[in-house]
Amino acid sequence: MLPQSKIWRSSLLFIAVLYGVELLDEFIYGLFGAVLPTIKSELALTYTQVGLLFTLPGLIGVLGEPLIGLLGDTRHRRLLVVGGILATAIGLALIAGAQQYLPLLLAEGVMYLASGAYVNLSQATLIDRDPRRAENTMARWVLLGAIGVTIAPLLVTLILSVEGNWRTLFLGTAIVAGVFAGLLFKQRFDGHAGAAAAAGSLKQLGCNLLTALRSRPLIKWVILTELADFMLDKLLEVTGLYFHDVAGVSLPAASAVVTIATIAGLIGNFALVPLLEKVNGVRLLRVSAGVGLMAYVALLLIPFVWLKVALIAVINLSTAGWYVVLRAKCYAVLPGQSGVVVAVTSLANISSLCVPLLLGGIADAFGLSAAMWLLIIGPVALIWGVR
Repeated sequence: MLPQSKIWRSSLLFIAVLYGVELLDEFIYGLFGAVLPTIKSELALTYTQVGLLFTLPGLIGVLGEPLIGLLGDTRHRRLLVVGGILATAIGLALIAGAQQYLPLLLAEGVMYLASGAYVNLSQATLIDRDPRRAENTMARWVLLGAIGVTIAPLLVTLILSVEGNWRTLFLGTAIVAGVFAGLLFKQRFDGHAGAAAAAGSLKQLGCNLLTALRSRPLIKWVILTELADFMLDKLLEVTGLYFHDVAGVSLPAASAVVTIATIAGLIGNFALVPLLEKVNGVRLLRVSAGVGLMAYVALLLIPFVWLKVALIAVINLSTAGWYVVLRAKCYAVLPGQSGVVVAVTSLANISSLCVPLLLGGIADAFGLSAAMWLLIIGPVALIWGVR
């Protein structure tokens, strides 16, 4: 029998690595967003092709993620998490070597599906450890992600400024992903209700999914989470392109703006951890949605670049708590069934995954400046949904 000190250290390492999974995932996300203008230029991509890089792989992920979520409520959760990280390492290596559009698209497809396994189930595992403090757990989770997404554009800006090769960053990150897989290989994922269930019980899990889909409170919070993403990931994905193609800044400067935006989000997430101990999460959503809406409208209308940079920082600061509160509300509806919640939220991704393609199509037809108005749906939905 292991000494109590070793058990405690093992548990602490397990929790640290699970939180680190979010840091890794958001670092990868920020890395791709920061180099996207450079990739678009090097490979001569259209806006529609850029939109497909997010939409088509995302649709592939949606087809697999509900099943991954259901399997995540069985004894196979560890296998799914470790396998997802290894697949991500392969995708990163493919991006590093991509010289044409199709390999890049393939890499994104691999990574979207893998993310549904290792990121969502790592998050669910942390929630299962203490369901009563889901918002606080999510606040720390998002804070680690904000650190990752902030570091990435800083590194890209540095590399581009010294005329370095951005591909080395993807290769290095692939190696780090392999280390994460090794650290989780022998850990026990047994905090969820179905930790001892075999894959043969999928019929019952399917019934649980259908029951969850009939839960009006769950569907409400899931839909609001997806619509809020218009002002979260969807905005960050095109921030660099907007400042380069519309505001007219250079490629290194566009990466720098992404860095400023992510730093503002990081500050907001740091403040969020103690704030949620004192402030009601839904009340925070109401106030921040109004601030985000006014700042975004001003961003699109005001012509001064320096003011646009300040406003994108305000937007990222004000939206810091959105995902935290909304996702926590989703888990709270079905305590102990985090895998089912992952499955339902994955199904909801179908609609939001069409946004990048729609945004790219509008940008090709009418210009990116006009297409950016589509993202205003995010704060408007929150103002209406949590009134």
